[in-house]
Amino acid sequence: LLDAGRMSGICDAIVMGGGSFRVRRMRIGQSRQAVSTAEIEVTAPDVTILDGLIEKIVRLGARLPAGETTDAKLERVVKDGVAPDSFYSTTIYKTEVRVNGGWVEVSGQRMDSVVVVAGGEAHCELLRNIKAGDMVVTGSDGIRLVRETARAEHGEGFGFMQSGISSERRVELSIGRIAWEMNHIKNIGGKIIVLAGPVVAHTGGSGHLAWIARNGYMQGFLGGNAIGVHDIETALLGTSLGVDLKTGKQLEGGHRNHMKVINTIRKAGSIKTAVEKGILTSGLCYELTKGEIPYSLAGSIRDDGPLPETEMDMIKAQADYARIIKGADMILMLSSMLHSIGTGNMTPAGVRLVCVDINPAVVTKLADRGSLESTGIVTDVGLFLTLLTAKLKRMIGR
Repeated sequence: LLDAGRMSGICDAIVMGGGSFRVRRMRIGQSRQAVSTAEIEVTAPDVTILDGLIEKIVRLGARLPAGETTDAKLERVVKDGVAPDSFYSTTIYKTEVRVNGGWVEVSGQRMDSVVVVAGGEAHCELLRNIKAGDMVVTGSDGIRLVRETARAEHGEGFGFMQSGISSERRVELSIGRIAWEMNHIKNIGGKIIVLAGPVVAHTGGSGHLAWIARNGYMQGFLGGNAIGVHDIETALLGTSLGVDLKTGKQLEGGHRNHMKVINTIRKAGSIKTAVEKGILTSGLCYELTKGEIPYSLAGSIRDDGPLPETEMDMIKAQADYARIIKGADMILMLSSMLHSIGTGNMTPAGVRLVCVDINPAVVTKLADRGSLESTGIVTDVGLFLTLLTAKLKRMIGR
């Protein structure tokens, strides 16, 4: 209520929305982990404004008094892919809806979805996937959000760092905490997903990601066609976009290297076949294939080739991403703004997000999800991976 600024956010929303408030009762937790509660009386000039205010503050985590809570309002979908005008749009936070007098947890939590109720159960559904006849939650009645505060101390199980973004903080300290968390997740059999853009290959980070995958710190990988292409280019030719990664010099004719790599893989038939035939023997894509680690390469309009495994149907690519991140404990996002934001939008609260980018605007965008589990690190991704793997190696004695 206090650490996350939720109280001030709710009060500001009321005033900015044309209403007023009075704090009738407030109890402050006596320790950082203790819960704080407040009872706020909200008034507005008319019912329409009041209803709008209630909807806003419910999204921020407020709950209506028990005596004033009614079942969620449901409306029937009359056309495939089109919700009733007053549909409730979900957030990243765990949501419960009141059905037949009892609270039901909404499954498949993600933001920007609708809530479909059937057989006494509720689940998030993408707008495009709803069908005529589905019963969709509308308005703000009978809805409550559960916004749990992450614990920050190592001594209390899986510890989370506070959200914060700065290019002036000592990067090594943040990386040390992230390495500790990754090692902890691995040891408890958890799930770490890595998302990376082509800059990772350009800065010489492919080898580090390959090590992370090979040593059990990666249970899924997300990216685009480019990271796959340039990772394989590095493995086969020692270059990325034609630049020799050992000398930093552009090789003569190197501009065609990535096209040569694409042609080689397409000739083999797939990345998997290239690995099986001994054409590809190192690098991230090699480790993903050998380790049978689930991965998805989502295509775009700018892609060369693409690689045979690249999914050019965006609807299918989104579904692949959602499938791979399901059950994730941590998602490590490395220098890929659009893929990171897209993945963040389909990730529920409670999943540890670590966004690394040289551009502060990118990590700020992820932190704006409002999740305390999000951490942004403004630095060169190649340096980040060098330090991260060094710390992980020390932890396991390698």
